[in-house]
Amino acid sequence: MTAQDKQNGGQEAAVAAAAQTLLPSSCDGTEKKNMSFSDGSSSMDEEGARHHWGKKAEYILAAVGYCVGLGNIWRFPYVCMKNGGGAFLIPFFLSLVVCATPVYFLESALGQFNGKSCYHVWSMCPLFKGIGISMNTISFFCAWYYSMILGWTLIYLGHSFMSPLPWTLCDQWWNTPDCVTPDGKRRSDLLQALPGNNNSANENSSSNVLDTLVMTLGDTTTAMTTNDSVRGNNSVLFEVLSNITGNGTVHMGPVLKNVSSTEEFWMHKVLEQTSGLDDMGGLPWHTCLALIGANLVILVCVIRGIRSTGKVVYVTATLPYILLTIMFILGLTLPGAGDGVLFYIKPNFSKLLDASTWVDAFIQVFYSLGPGWGGLVTMGSYNKFKNNCMKDSIILTLCCEGTSVFGGFAIFSILGHMSHMSGKTLDSFVSSGSGLAFIVYPTAISYLPIPQLWGFLFFLMLFTLGLDTQFTFIETILTTIGDLWFKFMSKHRTKITVSALLFFTLSGMIFATRGGIYIFTLVDWYIAAFSLLPQAALECIVVGWVYGSERFSRDIELMLGRKPYYIFILSWKILCPAILFTVFIATLVTFKPPIYGNYIYSTTAEVFSWLYAIIPFTLLSLCGVYQILKREGSFIQRIKSAIQPDPDWGPANPEAKEKYSYELKNFYV
Repeated sequence: MTAQDKQNGGQEAAVAAAAQTLLPSSCDGTEKKNMSFSDGSSSMDEEGARHHWGKKAEYILAAVGYCVGLGNIWRFPYVCMKNGGGAFLIPFFLSLVVCATPVYFLESALGQFNGKSCYHVWSMCPLFKGIGISMNTISFFCAWYYSMILGWTLIYLGHSFMSPLPWTLCDQWWNTPDCVTPDGKRRSDLLQALPGNNNSANENSSSNVLDTLVMTLGDTTTAMTTNDSVRGNNSVLFEVLSNITGNGTVHMGPVLKNVSSTEEFWMHKVLEQTSGLDDMGGLPWHTCLALIGANLVILVCVIRGIRSTGKVVYVTATLPYILLTIMFILGLTLPGAGDGVLFYIKPNFSKLLDASTWVDAFIQVFYSLGPGWGGLVTMGSYNKFKNNCMKDSIILTLCCEGTSVFGGFAIFSILGHMSHMSGKTLDSFVSSGSGLAFIVYPTAISYLPIPQLWGFLFFLMLFTLGLDTQFTFIETILTTIGDLWFKFMSKHRTKITVSALLFFTLSGMIFATRGGIYIFTLVDWYIAAFSLLPQAALECIVVGWVYGSERFSRDIELMLGRKPYYIFILSWKILCPAILFTVFIATLVTFKPPIYGNYIYSTTAEVFSWLYAIIPFTLLSLCGVYQILKREGSFIQRIKSAIQPDPDWGPANPEAKEKYSYELKNFYV
């Protein structure tokens, strides 16, 4: 052997060693006898292969179910109306093309290429493996409180079968003297005090009627005079008392306000709401049972992983579209529906000059599609290796955000009818979040013919929308556990799933308490406000710059037979990081502490909420420090080592691993 041969042999050995470091140890093909490699579609068995979606339709429906959630129905219509109506669609779809779709494709491709959980795919750059931990943490927190939303929806769904609908009444035990029904009536015991009322005809003196009012309104009485400044919004009751006493001085209980019966049903019947965090108030039986019921439904659907979830989504992902279409068609036949639709889409182009409009557009798109939380990686990891995830990402993002626009038409057609019947302007009762779902829309339902049917359709739609999102949160966590401890998980999948849902049920009871809504508001506000945007930006930086966009493009070419469109590469490297960090800074600058109704949170509650909000970033940072400390050499050497892929990183398809190994050797040579 010549010296040149020795030198060439040394180079080949070095390349082989480098490839061995960067590739999984199973690249030698020793597992081929147990698996079929034609399309990478092997199912989980005792040898350690992973399940895949039974059909392409299962993945499509699961992805639609995850992305089309409650935010599409109870947030988008409000955000669109607030930011210029039809004009808002310009920044909305621009943010979809420039940022949201590229990040959606990035995460789907990561999961499909590596075939592992959202924790394991970041073996491509171990220094940032904490992104996977952060994703699981966020999914954990979301799954923790999301079941309570489903529980509240079940409560309304059950009450939708009652006639009359209980949220249209003011004579129930949960109502206060402030209660006003959708048709403007107050409690009957107050009306009995009116002079000339048949029920009060037997009362021979004004003192008897006053006693009735004092019993109704409370024990505290104050002297009032009949000047205009006193009357205000209480003129009805004031006239009642003036007519009874016959002089300018009356005794009157607490000042009455106009509180809708639907709001009182929500606060005093469903929540049995206390005065604040300092009074949690115990656990009502109906919210407890509703939370248990919601988690039982979830358990049945995820008990066998994607084998059961993939079948359930045929119903849960398609039913909301059917119900939404029915509501839209029927809604258009109602008087005033056209006014509601016009109010929704009427463009106000001056809003495009407002920076907050653009910020709201990017936030709405990202929170709707759900990148950065691990669900997209998890669903993509169960795809077949050759699946065209780039085409899927484009179609799915357009479909999901198109649903937001369509849902707005259905919602505002009903609200337009509500405005027509009540004589109030639309902007007087349009809100977002739980206010729209559990207060405004139930009020609108009361104005419709056969309101029980409309209530059933609406809350069934909300329940199925939330189910699919919760499926993905749970499956993201269980997939990570399964990939970490495969043998244990494969033997005890049912027990682990039951234990997980039992934990979420018991820990979620804090949201079911009478003061739980205050904790729910904090958790929802802070986990959503600070986690998604910076994490998605960091993902793009890692893939576009640290791992390398060209390198990742070759990985995608190995799956799809072609490299991604240039717009995706440009977005990963420049557009997405710049825009997302800008929007994140804007949210910090304009941030306001959450409030619930008139309740203002204490400084202590806000401090604990901030600590809760930074948990994902803290874990991400600690993981990066650990990856540096466990390596040898100088600090620079450790950093260089920490940004090189781990042996876990590589294509999921064994045949592709061999090609990946060959191309990697040529790349290093």
